[in-house]
Amino acid sequence: MKNRLIITVSDVKGTKSYNIHQIVKKLTLVIFLVTVIVLAGSFWFIDTLNMSINNLNTKMNNLKTAKEKEIEILNEKEKVLLIKNKIHALKIADKVKDIEELSSKLDDIEVIIGLKDDILIDPIKRVNIAKITSLERTHMLQVIPNGNPLEKIVVTASFGYRIHPTLRVKKFHRGIDLRAKRRTPVKVTADGVVNYVQSRNTGAFGRVIKISHNYGFETVYAHLIKTNVKIGDIVKKGDIIALSGNSGRSTGPHLHYEVKYASMVLNPKNFMKWNLKSYETIFSKERRVKWESLINLINSHKKKQEQL
Repeated sequence: MKNRLIITVSDVKGTKSYNIHQIVKKLTLVIFLVTVIVLAGSFWFIDTLNMSINNLNTKMNNLKTAKEKEIEILNEKEKVLLIKNKIHALKIADKVKDIEELSSKLDDIEVIIGLKDDILIDPIKRVNIAKITSLERTHMLQVIPNGNPLEKIVVTASFGYRIHPTLRVKKFHRGIDLRAKRRTPVKVTADGVVNYVQSRNTGAFGRVIKISHNYGFETVYAHLIKTNVKIGDIVKKGDIIALSGNSGRSTGPHLHYEVKYASMVLNPKNFMKWNLKSYETIFSKERRVKWESLINLINSHKKKQEQL
């Protein structure tokens, strides 16, 4: 009877006894204890999970608050930058206006200097012109700007003073404007080396090419839609260096063309009309060029070649 549990139940009808084995008792106790442990563990896990969720929510709220503050700070900085940008834009506009005014004054000075040069420089003597051989004339027309940069020529704005079409102020026009549809081929007017290329649409001239020629001459081609050369390229007279367009400060598609000599701007129209048939006219029309010295230089080169 040692491994048995006797349970006695008494009522009005009498007394009854029940025998329960001791293993059943232990098993019941184990089940009870496991149930208690599981329930306690569940409560602890749920409580821990709730604490973790609360901590996570707190961190998320703090992060959200910090992010909102960061966005507010960035918005404030953006407002400050926009204000500074407007201030700088106004300052730049003032500087551009000052530069344009200075440019106009420089144009005046340049023209005055040009007039003085016209008075001081003696015209080339006809006897010296007569000494220039046909080969030398052909050489000069190959390396000094002449002829037309476009196949078809229609002048829309001449060289000299005019009312600027966009600024509406009197300014000195340093070159000549030639009507040209977009993407019209632009040809170089003499052999030379490309010394400047602006391939982006920026500034008053937009896309522009400058080419250095022999004996101190330079040509400028502006308001282009596309440039076909880069700095340092060697070009031959008649090469297509660009396509005309409407870039920069322009009211319509055209080519702006300049001819310079020793930094002085010359009338491109005189050089556009210069050819073998009208060879001598350039010497009287463009007296600021020191033709006498130039011809002497060409003759000296000729003599050195003959001696070799």
